[in-house]
Amino acid sequence: MNSVASAAFRTGSLLGGRHATVGETKAQVLLDKNGQKVIFKTFRAGETMPTHDAPVEVLVTVLTGRLNITVEGATTELGTGDYIVFPAGARHSLHCLDDARILIYR
Repeated sequence: MNSVASAAFRTGSLLGGRHATVGETKAQVLLDKNGQKVIFKTFRAGETMPTHDAPVEVLVTVLTGRLNITVEGATTELGTGDYIVFPAGARHSLHCLDDARILIYR
């Protein structure tokens, strides 16, 4: 499987598709444009992300796995295919229940 890169585009695979797979990573920025980012992260079961906030609205999409995200004290369990959106400044944290791969747009 090959990844392709040119001045016009880049390819890769987050889930073992036709292009070179992005391996385990704590944070790989896939796109950074005008201050907005798409970030790919992997987690092992039991890993956590401590409580923090972001200055912009955040979208988290679960590609694989299962995790709990707590936003402003309310915990929601998310699994493969689920997403959550929360507002700028919301205090949030994450606890992985299973190995997981997520995309964050912020």
